[in-house]
Amino acid sequence: MRQSKIETALQALMEVMEGVAVEHRAGFGALTTYRVGGTCGVLVTCSTVAALERVLSTIAPSDVYVLGNGSNTLVADHGWDGIVLRLSGEFAGIEVSERSVRLGAAVHLPVAARTLAVKGLGGLEWAVGIPGTVGGAIKMNAGGHGSDTATWMESAEIFRYSKSGYHRQSASKDELELRYRGSNVGDMDIVASAVFCLNQRSPAELKSRISEIVAWRRDNQPGGQNAGSVFVNPNDDFAARLIDSIGMRGLRYRSAEVSKRHANFIQAAPGGSSDDVFELIWIVQQRVEKEVGIRLRTEIKLLGFDAERSRYLMGRQGNDSYTT
Repeated sequence: MRQSKIETALQALMEVMEGVAVEHRAGFGALTTYRVGGTCGVLVTCSTVAALERVLSTIAPSDVYVLGNGSNTLVADHGWDGIVLRLSGEFAGIEVSERSVRLGAAVHLPVAARTLAVKGLGGLEWAVGIPGTVGGAIKMNAGGHGSDTATWMESAEIFRYSKSGYHRQSASKDELELRYRGSNVGDMDIVASAVFCLNQRSPAELKSRISEIVAWRRDNQPGGQNAGSVFVNPNDDFAARLIDSIGMRGLRYRSAEVSKRHANFIQAAPGGSSDDVFELIWIVQQRVEKEVGIRLRTEIKLLGFDAERSRYLMGRQGNDSYTT
């Protein structure tokens, strides 16, 4: 990446246009829910659609990592020398029209769930326990408690990346090919907003359901520094059960530990090392594959680590700029 030219251009853009903030060598790991790891080359925050369009035209075709709440991201201790993009401002809006709701990509899922429940709009209660954003939920088809994003989403506004740059498009959920923990939204694509069609229900009923989900999460999943489920569940099974079946619950590697409460969570110790977390993810994945014969792949994006091992863990083929 031609870092110096791009940073100079972004700095100049910030000085002449509202809605753009640029920070060099920003603390990247601290912005993730693991709260460990190093810096990024440059952190760009856009708070308006106009600002995002200008930024994308400035940085393309350089590698970009879109960061929501950092709940599915692990960055190496030595950092990742790329561009991290965050959305705020206009992208954090919630617009309601009867049962149709437009959510900005930067809206936190628990905020969406609670806000819509108060308005008597049901369907996204499951999202109260997921510490991500709407943009990430669409890319990964996030879900839980018997439902998912695809069940309720109608369409999304996306900035699609190609070799010629970015272009804005509206895509239906069928066009996005939402599937279990995945879609055709690429790593360089940016979700701007999405429209959901919800159902009208009693606010009291929705509040009760949200309380049940929060209580279940509190009783069954650990708090602290983690990114939720590390591995995608394989067909007709659960990653946590496989990990537990070979005695890896509670396994430690230096400052990282397989959670004693939920075996598909890996905890980072306060002040710990993201490299330790990565190594423990590798150990778990390799042992499950060797002893059970199932190759688990991570839900978590791995940035700045060994490229070959990261691609293997994420179930990818070929080059992946995020891992180098």
